Amino acid sequence: MKLTIINFVVFLIFTTSLSAQFGISARIQNTTNKTWNTTYQNAADTTQNLFSRSYEYGINYWFRLKEYRIEFLPEITMAKSEESMLHSSLDVTAHKRTSYNFNFNVQVYPLDFLGDCNCPTFSKDGNLISKGFYWLFSPGLTKHTIDTEFTDLSPKENQSASITSLRFGVGAGVDVGLTDLITISPFIQYSMNFGNGWTEQYAAYDLPLPENESNRSNINQWHFGLRLSFRPDYKN
Repeated sequence: MKLTIINFVVFLIFTTSLSAQFGISARIQNTTNKTWNTTYQNAADTTQNLFSRSYEYGINYWFRLKEYRIEFLPEITMAKSEESMLHSSLDVTAHKRTSYNFNFNVQVYPLDFLGDCNCPTFSKDGNLISKGFYWLFSPGLTKHTIDTEFTDLSPKENQSASITSLRFGVGAGVDVGLTDLITISPFIQYSMNFGNGWTEQYAAYDLPLPENESNRSNINQWHFGLRLSFRPDYKN
């Protein structure tokens, strides 16, 4: 999957106008998954959620429609999270989640939909909200890999399970132009990864699924992020 995403982004870069922009992003994620949490809490005798906090980093490429302020930012990102749990028969077990994501971000500027806005420093003119506010829509694809380390075994034993699922998010943000070349965009987003479950992991824990619980449930995430964009196109 990682190779497919990279090939797609390279193709996109070379088939889109070179007067576009590039950017990097970072976000904090608050994550919940009903099945994971129920199993984890029962096994570890805790109220803590599994992989409740993670950090996601990405790179994106930017292009837009010519006549309307709809901008596209295809993006590849990676996120990591780690937890340890106490278990009656396994003592301490470490869990690591690594996620690779492809997000096709679409930003729509409702307050300046017909504007050209060839003006990255518009915020200095008092037009921060009217020209910088946008709605964010983010369909995508994600691959989660869970690595489980049984630390009480000698030698240590590791098991791994992966699943790929669709991801969709909605949110909002605002562009703040610092210079003709640099724009920062704080944003907030809510996303869902649909139908995730790891049968192998439950077998590894030697834990049955909770009664009346499905093996698959959605991963729900709140994202609080910041994007830094470089816009050499404004020099052309």
